Amino acid sequence: MIITLTGFMGVGKSTIASRLATYLYCNSLDLDKLIEQGEEMSIEDIFNNKGEAEFRKLEEIYLENLINLCKEKVLVVSLGGGALLSHKNRSIVSDNTFCIYLKASMETITQRLIRAKKNRPLVKDKTNLELRDEVKRLFNEREPGYESTAKLVVNVDHSSVREILTTIMNSI
Repeated sequence: MIITLTGFMGVGKSTIASRLATYLYCNSLDLDKLIEQGEEMSIEDIFNNKGEAEFRKLEEIYLENLINLCKEKVLVVSLGGGALLSHKNRSIVSDNTFCIYLKASMETITQRLIRAKKNRPLVKDKTNLELRDEVKRLFNEREPGYESTAKLVVNVDHSSVREILTTIMNSI
């Protein structure tokens, strides 16, 4: 069984994925890190040098290859915040994984990104006001993909990592 974690930037996908994998005695992979390793380039450099459209194509290729290679394994995969913009990725995830949407309010997301925006290519050069507007725009664009693909939605606002993991473990 492959478990995928999806959600907006800053909701804790990577943290939850690695902790969940520990509970399940399996490996966890971060799709963005897999792309960085394969392309020998950071996500930021891919965005800067090749553009977002090329990055989205790479997401499709790497996700499809990962799913095809690991179908028979137990694995936890953290998806990038925009991975489910692609209809192809939504289909791959829906058909082949147990997808968990880590859902946070726009306010929680905005506060977390303000604290960590230098690590996020889509928001790093924005003022706090511009960041709020961009979060709203991206959230509205991305949430339908999260909602339509998820088999489980976990609200992460005001929840500890332990509480989130307990909810997931009780549901899978």
